[in-house]
Amino acid sequence: MAFGLLGALAACGGFNNVPLESGTVRGRIVGAEADVAMVSVLGQPELRAGVDPEGRFELANVPATTVELFVVASRTRAARSKVVAQGARVTDVGDIQPGPGAFITVRVSDGQGGVPSRAEVEVDGTVLDDIKVDATSGEVRVGPLPAGCYELEVKADDVKDVKEDVCVREGEELVRDIVMRSDDDGGGDDRDGGHGGRDGGSDDPDGGDDHP
Repeated sequence: MAFGLLGALAACGGFNNVPLESGTVRGRIVGAEADVAMVSVLGQPELRAGVDPEGRFELANVPATTVELFVVASRTRAARSKVVAQGARVTDVGDIQPGPGAFITVRVSDGQGGVPSRAEVEVDGTVLDDIKVDATSGEVRVGPLPAGCYELEVKADDVKDVKEDVCVREGEELVRDIVMRSDDDGGGDDRDGGHGGRDGGSDDPDGGDDHP
């Protein structure tokens, strides 16, 4: 009898704890520009939410653990804020006061004076992704970024992806020169018919020059 009851509960979801494993985080971004403001979970950028005209946000399905919010408040201001999300509850973080964001000007070249085709930059683990590089100048300005450390990833057609770690301070302006090598550079045999580049393949950490 008891076994039958347990089985019935399991079958109808009586022991389904998924709702308890996540919750909702809400708050208000001070000085938000509603047309660009975005709140996400750092490292899980698919968990994101916009804001209303007063800067209020509600972010659902946040894992019930300590997470860090990545906040783009406006075209020039940003913040990171740690929060302990509660399962099956709403956690109110109150007001988030963003500071001046940092910007990174990424200059992309092929090492021979040209600009790789369809180059894009993303800041891994954030909502700043698929940012197109200007095809003429080879430059793009990435930000605003709250103070912290990030991984830049640059992709383009027919060249190896390049990843580079970078740390920024509040309001800082940095420049990073990224040289992207073609897939067949290095003189080795291309046994698998091509690798790296926008269409996948293994990442090569030596695919571009490192700049501290």
